[in-house]
Amino acid sequence: MPFFLRTISVALIIWLFIPSRIQAETYRSIDSLQQVLKHSKGIERLETYHELVKSLRNIDPSKGIEYAREAVKLADSLQNYSLKARIIDEEGVCFRKLNIFDEALKMHFEALRMFDLTNDSVGISYAFANIGMVYLFFKDYENALDYHYRSLLIKEYLGDEAQIAYSQNSIGMVLVELGDYARALDYYISAMAIRKRLNDNFELANIYGNIGKVFVKLNRLDDATKYFELAREIYIAEKAEYGHSLIMNEIADLYLKKNQPDRALSVLKEAEAIAFSRNNLAVLLYNYKLQGAIYAQKKQFDKAYDYAIMATSAKDSLFSEQRTREMTEVKVQYETKRIDSENEILRLRLSAQALRLRYIFLSTIGIISLLIILFLVWRYLKNRRTNLQLAKLNGELEDRVALRTKELSDEISQKEKLLASLMQSEERFRAINEASPMGISVSDQNGLCVFTNQKLTQKTGISGNEFIQGTWPRHIYVDDRNHVETVWRNAHEKRLDGFEVGFRVRKDNKELRWVYLRATAMLIDHKFIGMVAMMEDITERKLFEEQLIKAKNKAEESDKLKSAFLANMSHEIRTPMNAILGFSDLLSSDDYDQTEKIEFLDMIKSSGRLLLNLINDIIDISKIEAGELKIQPISFSPAVLMSELQLTFRQQLDNLGKENVKLVLEYPAGFEQHTLFTDKLRLQQILTNLLSNAMKFTPEGQIIMGVLSVEGFYEFYVKDTGIGIPLAKLEVIFDRFRQADESHTRLYGGTGLGLAIVKNLVELLGGRIWVDSIVDKGTAFYFTLPKDKQDTEQLSMEVLSQPSKKEAIPDFSHHTILIAEDVDTNFHLIKTMLRRTKVKLLHAPNGLIAVDMAASDPKPDLILMDIQMPEMDGIEAMLKIRKQGNGIPMIAITAFALQGEDKYYTELGFDAYLSKPLSNDKLLETLKIFLAKS
Repeated sequence: MPFFLRTISVALIIWLFIPSRIQAETYRSIDSLQQVLKHSKGIERLETYHELVKSLRNIDPSKGIEYAREAVKLADSLQNYSLKARIIDEEGVCFRKLNIFDEALKMHFEALRMFDLTNDSVGISYAFANIGMVYLFFKDYENALDYHYRSLLIKEYLGDEAQIAYSQNSIGMVLVELGDYARALDYYISAMAIRKRLNDNFELANIYGNIGKVFVKLNRLDDATKYFELAREIYIAEKAEYGHSLIMNEIADLYLKKNQPDRALSVLKEAEAIAFSRNNLAVLLYNYKLQGAIYAQKKQFDKAYDYAIMATSAKDSLFSEQRTREMTEVKVQYETKRIDSENEILRLRLSAQALRLRYIFLSTIGIISLLIILFLVWRYLKNRRTNLQLAKLNGELEDRVALRTKELSDEISQKEKLLASLMQSEERFRAINEASPMGISVSDQNGLCVFTNQKLTQKTGISGNEFIQGTWPRHIYVDDRNHVETVWRNAHEKRLDGFEVGFRVRKDNKELRWVYLRATAMLIDHKFIGMVAMMEDITERKLFEEQLIKAKNKAEESDKLKSAFLANMSHEIRTPMNAILGFSDLLSSDDYDQTEKIEFLDMIKSSGRLLLNLINDIIDISKIEAGELKIQPISFSPAVLMSELQLTFRQQLDNLGKENVKLVLEYPAGFEQHTLFTDKLRLQQILTNLLSNAMKFTPEGQIIMGVLSVEGFYEFYVKDTGIGIPLAKLEVIFDRFRQADESHTRLYGGTGLGLAIVKNLVELLGGRIWVDSIVDKGTAFYFTLPKDKQDTEQLSMEVLSQPSKKEAIPDFSHHTILIAEDVDTNFHLIKTMLRRTKVKLLHAPNGLIAVDMAASDPKPDLILMDIQMPEMDGIEAMLKIRKQGNGIPMIAITAFALQGEDKYYTELGFDAYLSKPLSNDKLLETLKIFLAKS
């Protein structure tokens, strides 16, 4: 990353954690601490230094380093090594904020060493986390993850939720850099849950922003928008203007990715105003670049140029600020090197002083030796023979002493090296033992444990004494115990290089936990002396694997269901279509008389209605899933509706030859006077589906439709004495494409959509549905609907549309109708329907020609306008004809026969609405209304 961009990134990270309000509070806190520092002494002064360095690390880190060095000297004089370690750790954070990462890492490791000496678990967890952050800046992601995991493990043991959330968020940041977005989301979501529970809004907003950025990388832009909006709401509520402007830039970038430049521009304008008021140059720079890109995309190059100039200006200002920060960094680095140099000079002076003392000592020894030699010479001169013998003996003695001295020196040197090596190995083993997130045990050559660490007890719930005594296998789950004991015994008896095994243990006699054991042989001079085993709790991994398997099975089942549904749907569509096409061919033949052809027409109509019902089911389930199904409640008598359904289904049972099946209607006395305020059409659809199923699966016996009036709601039910539903299928009976038995699809027919639609409709109406069933005994469906708040004892009279009586064919010979329809067969159908009215028809094959014909003479008295047409659709054509001001009535015709469409088209400007397939009677009635006016 270029130095300038790296600096911007660091600045953004710093500021994201320090909203403007908190900055103001921090400045006030610093002033207060500086006043306390002037009058405090001893431990109080040292604690004040610590708080002051913590406050300055994000505001003025170079000043924080100065205070930290003064504090370290005071801590040494007070011999308070615990606070000294905390202050050194904070000094490392100050170096990190100044981008002096080598010095920061040095400080954090020194703090870690001191925390370790004082057994400060909290301090160790903080140092691990800070080391992880430095490695993240170095892009050493492996070490960054390692130290963050160590920190998280200790924090979880200590139960510090705020710090647990901090480490989870930091791990998520590293995983994002590694491209492991799924795991990053897991950690972000865990941190989010903790911050919500602690009501820590600023940290929660930061996590929302991180989650949003992950979703951007996954191209899940709607999810990213949702989390950016959540962060934005917090910044607005807390009046954190910087965070607000920063997140608005992210939201605008999302809109730009969604190809919504106008919405992006609107958001950028708002972010620009906030950032400009706070002089947030980094935010303004990114904002101006985005706006310039949008204006360039919109080909408004003058504005794009203006914003490019503004971006350059912001970049220059930001660069100027960066130069100031760099000067501060250089100053701190200079001071650090100066102090290091002074320390080195002091060390050299002490070394020189030690050399002088050694020289004096050696000189003294030399003088004494010289005196001894002179004395020996005098003795030699006095007694030459004795001196010669003494000299000879002295020579031999000196040789022996020198030789022995050399041997002892070599022996001592070897032992010192061995001792140092052993101490180093012991220190490494102790550090690994205490810092390792895994349980560790050491066994001898016979397989008996001789050492365990505390983590092993935490991971397995088995005490260290049980490992030492060899009774630990009794905690292994009985199905795994023999296998683990056999593997453990064979590895030690056969002196294997290592082994791996997974098994379950009873932890605290409350739960089964999965443990993964990996062991390696220990050798001295190629001789087997035992094994080192590491045990890890992999319960979560096992649960995740099981969830993956379940998800895979569910996906495979879903694919099978969809395939079955498509095959079944093909059958359900082809069956009525076969009848329609087959009988249509027979109608064109002269081999059948008029009576037979009328029967053919009835069969075609029946199959058409069946096909239409099937299409309506598909449309309903699609609208329900899209959340677009609208409820239109009215007040009506449920007793009247249920009575009408009883008559209809009694007739259907008779037509099917099921005269032996009784159809019973039950409701309490006086229920005829009750009204219900809900969507009548949807209630009718629910009862119709349930009665159709009961009729289909009940070969004999009875079907009961009824209702009970319970406090606050009505409980409807449909019971039958049919084939029943297996207990295992009850939980999936309301799923899409599902039936109680796939063989029922072949035996009884059906798409598997009916009960799914029923369940969704009941819930849309504010109720709930359930089912009881016994195989070969029958089935009972129950559902509830809330009572009308204005439920009265009087039945509100509802005007019901009655089917019109058969009337004479009207004479429209003096009228002209323009039919705008692109499909020729549909035009010929309407032409055939209107043939006996003698009306004059004009045909426009698209909306463009319809507009032209409406303005030409002779002008039509009425226009039938299809909605879906090439060149120009029916809505646009209607609006253009309205602008002509000729006042011609226009009726919309569309195949989108959904509830509420009539209101939609009349609000657009149409005079009426007809849905396909067209009813001849309804078409004539509609034409009579409008042609009578003309």
